[in-house]
Amino acid sequence: MDDEVVEETVYGAIIEDGQEVYIANPVPLKRTMEVGEKTRRAMALKLSGASYAAIAQHLGYSDASAARKAVMRGMKAAEQENAGELRRIHYGRLEHMLTLLWPDVNAKDMPSISAALSIMDRMERLYGLNAAERLEVSGGQQTVIVADGDKESYIAALEEAGKSVKKAHKEAHEGDTAHDEE
Repeated sequence: MDDEVVEETVYGAIIEDGQEVYIANPVPLKRTMEVGEKTRRAMALKLSGASYAAIAQHLGYSDASAARKAVMRGMKAAEQENAGELRRIHYGRLEHMLTLLWPDVNAKDMPSISAALSIMDRMERLYGLNAAERLEVSGGQQTVIVADGDKESYIAALEEAGKSVKKAHKEAHEGDTAHDEE
């Protein structure tokens, strides 16, 4: 028996020759490769330094622009996925902290209550639960405050708006009283 060394074929090795990054012995692409798989391969190539033109050539995109779009689409999806995962991790940590504090909260320990409220506030902000509610107002008078300049101008504009709202409110109630007397 001969002691022959059989070299294993390596498919898709990314080679950098100092001038360009290319793929040695690329894995043959299936014609019906899933879009997600093709996008993942494009991202991997870009992250390893391949040009968009090389990615387009090796993965069968029509041109460098199409390869760039695929990489950007993949990175955006990965970013959103990572943000969601990070949000879940942070929520779990906050929930753990709150669980640790809860016996002291029940014992009416004021610093623990304050810390618990702070944690709960952070949990609400993490998922946007404390976003201002939209209040629909129909009918009636609307007051628009336009203040430009310094703090004093802003305060003066608020005071003026308050006066006009009070006046409108008073006039509306006087009309109700006159109507009731008839």
